[in-house]
Amino acid sequence: MQLHRPIELLGTSWMLLAGLLVPLQQAAEAEGALQRRVVVVGSSVLLAGPADAVHIHSARWEYLNGSVSRAVVQYDEGSHYVAIHPPYVGRALFHPPNGSLLLEDLQESDSGIYKVTINLAERESLKVLLDVLKPVSRPQLWSSGLVAKATGEVLCEVVEGRVDTITWKKDGQALPRGRGFHVSGSLSILHLRAVKKSDCGSYSCNASNGISWQETSLNVTVAGLSPPLKDVLRIAVVAVVFAAVSGWGLVFPVCQSEKLRIRGELWRWLSAYTCGLVCVSSILAGTAGLLWMREEGPSIAVILPEIVLVYVIVVTFLVATNVTFQPTKLIQLKSTTAQRTMGYTAPGGVLLVVLTSSFHIKNIHHRHEDGCTAFVDVTALAVSTAAVSALPLLAIFLCYHTTQGWQNERDSSCAEKERSSRSFEMSLPNIKDPVPTC
Repeated sequence: MQLHRPIELLGTSWMLLAGLLVPLQQAAEAEGALQRRVVVVGSSVLLAGPADAVHIHSARWEYLNGSVSRAVVQYDEGSHYVAIHPPYVGRALFHPPNGSLLLEDLQESDSGIYKVTINLAERESLKVLLDVLKPVSRPQLWSSGLVAKATGEVLCEVVEGRVDTITWKKDGQALPRGRGFHVSGSLSILHLRAVKKSDCGSYSCNASNGISWQETSLNVTVAGLSPPLKDVLRIAVVAVVFAAVSGWGLVFPVCQSEKLRIRGELWRWLSAYTCGLVCVSSILAGTAGLLWMREEGPSIAVILPEIVLVYVIVVTFLVATNVTFQPTKLIQLKSTTAQRTMGYTAPGGVLLVVLTSSFHIKNIHHRHEDGCTAFVDVTALAVSTAAVSALPLLAIFLCYHTTQGWQNERDSSCAEKERSSRSFEMSLPNIKDPVPTC
């Protein structure tokens, strides 16, 4: 009795397994009976009837699409009755000998499952999955502004036609690992994280369905500099030019001899302009530093010069204001510390602006190498800034040399008159007290 129990258990197991395989086999048979046809919009298609149908007494074609079911054609041999139902009137033709159905002028709305039942017997039925497609249009490809070390996207969209598959390539090769894309209907988005120079190149998007395919390529470039860093570069260049021009205005009077040095009203305007230019260049250099830290984060190498620049801005602003509107206060100033402060702040500010701005320009140039775009051309900006800022200095120096020439001519004329007067006096010995002419 115990020897037969394993055999009984084994037989029971095989029966259960066979019971599970029957539904799977039926599902496979049903799936195998479902044929698929793919056609283009506006074309015709012939849907064949069951091959095992010997004699057709009646036939029924119907359209199935989810919960929607509607009759297409009904045929009865006895009454020679063929009924074609809307919306297939004028577009459908039924062949009684083999039960086939010809559909013409197909539209996308005709897509679905078409089922034919012969002689009211389900075993003589057939299902055909019909896909009516429009050819896909040429994909539209564009990218967001790609900046090095940031995230970006390359987008591919198909305007017309149902899209079954969208594939991506870079420089004719499959995408490297880690470059995933997301497909939503007819739109595919290629995500680029931590964009780098190697992401530059030609990207192609291939869209296809069962009847057509189209491909578009786009040359993608990666900018090494973000728009704020480009602004930092321009501001730093202007600051350097202003500092250089103001430095020229500070050095030129020192290089002159004591006799020819600029004095009086021209000296006042020269001092006011150079100090004001140092103040403006310091403001620009400080602004560039703040924008840099906003993009790259705080740094001691930037924060410390920012503090000193604030001091330079305050001192040069006060000096320029007082020289312009209250010059007597500076003349009456007796404090040695205050005089040294005013004397060294402007030259020190020029040097600090040049150093900090050069630091930003160098770092920006280094960041630019992470991309593949051309470097920002600042030549025109530098030349125009230098020309505009140097004009007041040139006007002051021109005015100085003009007045200096007049003074030399006046002194020469006066000396000539003095010599002539003395010669005349020597020729008249009786005159005791000559009167000077100049």
